[in-house]
Amino acid sequence: MLLNPKIFGITTILCSLAAPSFASTDLSERIEFSGFGRLIGGYLDEKSVEYDGYSDNLSFSQQSLFALQTDVTVTEKLSLSAQLLAHSSEKRESGIEWLYLSYEPTQNWRFKLGKLRTPFFRYSDVIDVGFAYPWILPPQQVYTAYLFSNYEGSSATYISSFDDVTFELEAYYGRFDGDLNQDDRKVAVEVDALFGTILSINSGNFTTRLSVFNSSDFSVNIPELTQFSNVLESAGFIQNAESLRFDSSVTVYQAGFNYDNLDYFLAVEGMKIVSDLLAVPQVDSYYFTAGYNFHPLQAHVTYAVSNSSYNASDNLIPKGVNPQLDQLSFGYDQIISGLPALSLNSLSLGLRWDFTRGMAAKAEITFLDGKPGDNSFFNNVSDPNFNGKATLYQVGLEWVF
Repeated sequence: MLLNPKIFGITTILCSLAAPSFASTDLSERIEFSGFGRLIGGYLDEKSVEYDGYSDNLSFSQQSLFALQTDVTVTEKLSLSAQLLAHSSEKRESGIEWLYLSYEPTQNWRFKLGKLRTPFFRYSDVIDVGFAYPWILPPQQVYTAYLFSNYEGSSATYISSFDDVTFELEAYYGRFDGDLNQDDRKVAVEVDALFGTILSINSGNFTTRLSVFNSSDFSVNIPELTQFSNVLESAGFIQNAESLRFDSSVTVYQAGFNYDNLDYFLAVEGMKIVSDLLAVPQVDSYYFTAGYNFHPLQAHVTYAVSNSSYNASDNLIPKGVNPQLDQLSFGYDQIISGLPALSLNSLSLGLRWDFTRGMAAKAEITFLDGKPGDNSFFNNVSDPNFNGKATLYQVGLEWVF
């Protein structure tokens, strides 16, 4: 996804206005470099399917990555951040992951403008920084590829404290124009107006996060389905034709709770997607995770669940009237039955070893239990008798600098 020229222009102008102040200070004091990386290997014990790109051949090319981040202090209140990411997976594009200006006029307010992370979930901002969370592979039932990881726009955050309770309220607005991965294929998505709000409350060891995302202008381009929809409309089956349109609204609700006392942690996070689009399923999902720290080791267990459905119209195209209508009717049935069903239960057991500063080794095993006959996040299913069960083994090396 290319950076919006308007946003890029505004960012350049603001930085230019601040240039005199910037030049008066030593450059090395203004620029800070940091980065992170992951080397992840995985193996799936089922030869007839793939899961998140993993198969029965050991692979290090699905989640391995390297990123370099630059933070530039333009003035005391204005800064510029950029992140370049190189990803090993064919499903992810390498390049500028984010590029934004941050303005903090007071200690209570923070504004951002540019290419930003879409803050759907608790770990959305650091989803590529595996060092920041316990898993190797975050629960796919919640951290699904059906939602985009960044957007172009702006955000405003207000932070306030009362006694030992800290409140943080964030609102963001922008657009997205890029590709999403659906059932192992890329789908062009355009969101001209997206809006979201987040409320985070922190008190001692407890953190609560509630958020909602909405877009009433969510468009998906699947040319072959658009053509079929036009044929149905020409034949007079308007309701079925409309169900294959890909220009509607999507709403995402999220709620999460976390407790961490340094010795052990408990967390639960849930998501609900409400959608009128066949390209974006309606999803109810959650995960529960618990872990224990015995430095330098950490052990954790995670149970995750998801269920999905589609807002598809009943087939109103009659069968048995003539061959042409039969072809349309069976074609519609085939499209609906071929939609990926994302019902999956999983249990993950993991171990982390922080063997030196800024580096950690991880090992993880995930037991996958999908419904027979459903996709259940599996891809390239070659055996029609696949029972929906598989085990994913992963090892990883995470680092930050």
